[in-house]
Parts: sequence; C-alpha cells; structure tokens
Amino acid sequence: MPEEESYWVKRERDNIKREQMKDEEVSRKLKGIIDHALSEVEKEINAFYSRYAEKNTISLAEAKKRVSEFDVQSFERTAARYVREKDFSPKANKELFTYNTKMRINRQELLMMYLNAHLVSMTNEQEKTFQDYLEQAGISEVLRQAGILGVNMAITTPTLKSIVGASFYGANWSSRIWGDMEALREELDVIINSAIVRGVHPNRYIKKIRERFDVSSFEAKRLLITETARVQVEAQKLSYQAVSSDDEAEYEYVAVMDGKTTKKCKLLNKKKFKVKEMKPGINAPPMHPFCRSSTALDLGDWREEFFASVKDKYTL
Repeated sequence: MPEEESYWVKRERDNIKREQMKDEEVSRKLKGIIDHALSEVEKEINAFYSRYAEKNTISLAEAKKRVSEFDVQSFERTAARYVREKDFSPKANKELFTYNTKMRINRQELLMMYLNAHLVSMTNEQEKTFQDYLEQAGISEVLRQAGILGVNMAITTPTLKSIVGASFYGANWSSRIWGDMEALREELDVIINSAIVRGVHPNRYIKKIRERFDVSSFEAKRLLITETARVQVEAQKLSYQAVSSDDEAEYEYVAVMDGKTTKKCKLLNKKKFKVKEMKPGINAPPMHPFCRSSTALDLGDWREEFFASVKDKYTL
C-alpha cells in the first residue's frame, strides 16, 4: 500500500498546479511579443522589396547600392523613437547599433538594421517581462512559505536581485535571451542574403522565418518555466534556513507525477535531503528544462514546538 502523503506535500502539489497556470499566462505574453516582432520583420522585408525590387526580385547589384543620407537619417530617427518609447536597457541600446549607421552602407545593410531594431525591441520586452515575473515569483514564494511556517518573513531587495540574476548551468536567463536574439539575427541575415543572391523574394523563405520565430517562442517558454522553478526553490531554501538553524533539517522532493514526469523526478519524488545541502539541479528542482517539481520542509514534530517559541520577524 503506497505511503500516504502529508498534508503539506499535498498542499505543495496544489500550489504547483496554480504556478503552472501563471507560467502559461506569462508564456502567452512572451509569445505575443515574439509574434509582433515577426509581423514587423515581414513588413520591413516587404517594404524593402516594394522600394527597390523589379518584378518582385532584386539583383545583388541593386541590393549593394549605397543608400542616401536621407535613408540613414530616417533609420536613426526610428532608432531614437524605439529607445525613447520602449525604455531600452543599456544592453538593448548597445545591440541596437550592432549594424553601424555610417553613411556608406548599402540597401541590404539598411534592411538588416531595421530588422535588428525590431529584434532588439522584442528582446528588451522579453527581458523586462522575465525580470518582473521572476522577482514576483521570489517574493510570492517567501510570503507563501511564511504562511506555511507560521512566521513573518521578508526578502531584501539585494537578496532577491541576486537570486533572480544567478547563473544556472553556466549562464543566466538574460544572457540566454540575448544569445537567442543574436542567433536569430544571424539566421535572418543568411536568409535575406540567400534570397538576394538567388534572385527571389524572401517570401519564398517566409515559412523558414516563421519556423525560426516559433523556436524562439518555445525556448522563451522553456526558459521561463525552468527559471521560475529555480527562483522559487532558492526562495524556499532561504525560508527553510530562516526558521531552522538545525543542520539536520530536511526537505522532501515533491515531483509532478503524471504521464510527462521524467525519470529523474520520479526517482527523486518523496526523497529527503538536508536543507543545508539543497541545490537546484542537483537535489532540488529544476532538474531539467520545463521542470515544475517543488519541495516541502520536513516538519515532523518541529512545527508545533516552533510555533510555541518563535515570535521574531525574519528578514532574509
């Protein structure tokens, strides 16, 4: 007969379901940001061909013709508007001018400058969405644990920023987002160049472009879910440490048990580990991309004893 789960573990499983719903909502927002960028990219490509193409194609010679000073200044006005209206981060400002706006650029380079501007705007919005959601996830988890553990706890801003911005498997989420944008930009450059060399309209490649944007949507969702799990588990560890100075204190691994559960999480489910040794990716979630497992402090008789003695307010 299977061992009955504790009330707190069952409660943790219910919370996992609620968190999954939140993740889906923000994932849809990220997809909307990426879909909008795709739409703008398609518009820029069509505008480029409307201006310079003959019979729906453009020769390599035409594409390599220098643009006028007016065209460059027009782009610079567009770039300035993006910076002003979209509240670009320092990273976004730097990426915006990856393609040098010198006067001696050609038409193809100007097109890529416009496409780059849309990609930078997209990534800047993604970064802000991630930052806000992950910070809120950390704060909410500390407050939730405070309710479970029956204490008043708060997390300091420096601690929160440190957790949210931490590296995981060699890179933090922000660098991964910008890295995907750079890869997308390079692939667009190859597609545009290939279309011009072959003398065809890039619409012939539009399916490939859309498929690549779909990859970006998938990777953004995967990163969001995985990083949210990491931030929440780090917040759990801080909460557990704040209320238990016992080096022997333990937590239980709580896996999402369904048809999609990975072998790793199945093996870890219900296993207990020392809080002081808790480490995401090693003995705590996330153990893999899309991991939505969680943990629960092994309370035992400690909870009743603790309630009788604790009166302090905790700041993590």
